Amino acid sequence: MLNVLIVDDEKYIRNEIRYFLEKHEDVNICGECGEGEEAISLVQKLNPDIIFLDIELQDMSGLLVARKLLDKENPPYIVFATAYDDYALQGFEMDAVDYIVKPFLEDRIKKTLDRLRKRIKLKVHDEEKVQTNDKYQIKLDKLCVVKNSKLLLIDVREIKYIQSQKNEIIVHTKSGKYRCNNTLKELEDRFKEDKLIRTHKSFIVNIDFINEIIPWFNYTYKVKLKGEEETEIPVSRNYLKKFKSILNI
Repeated sequence: MLNVLIVDDEKYIRNEIRYFLEKHEDVNICGECGEGEEAISLVQKLNPDIIFLDIELQDMSGLLVARKLLDKENPPYIVFATAYDDYALQGFEMDAVDYIVKPFLEDRIKKTLDRLRKRIKLKVHDEEKVQTNDKYQIKLDKLCVVKNSKLLLIDVREIKYIQSQKNEIIVHTKSGKYRCNNTLKELEDRFKEDKLIRTHKSFIVNIDFINEIIPWFNYTYKVKLKGEEETEIPVSRNYLKKFKSILNI
């Protein structure tokens, strides 16, 4: 069952979204409201899977609501449902599942729900895979990488940063660059107790190699690494809270 919270300051819009969603047997409308602060409170109380969120709320921006929610552990999936398409890029940069524009169409909302079901199913699969692997894995300080069609084991402490680039995972080390067959998510889960931390949807960084932290726009940062003076790695808002906590910023 998909538990949905609807957030829009217009009652008739909330009714319209509810009308389309209630046609799906696996959707449960667990709540609705018209203000951002109330939405944040309801998320804590109701723990919805999904929020259909308007961007232009009366008390605060829906983008700000989304940022506050995404900073929390196990945040809900965000679907921006709004009359404005100017914020679409910002929405997707925040990893919103979808961005739908008023007036809403039944078929468009159906596609959004299909996308959500796939995302949730993939998440459940990944969690089950991690739980299964944990039964048989021992903690290693080596990472299996690929170079010149050969499998190599490198010391995790030698890794400077890992990058997702053109559908490949590239591991940058003190001795050179390697490809890796793991996803960034898999590596993030593996290194969650180590010094390699996720800073962006495309980067994992070894904090032992951070040389400089540069304040950037919207209170984010970029980091420069030892021996990588030409490379600036972003710290996006989705990973900012953990990054600041680890480094005591």
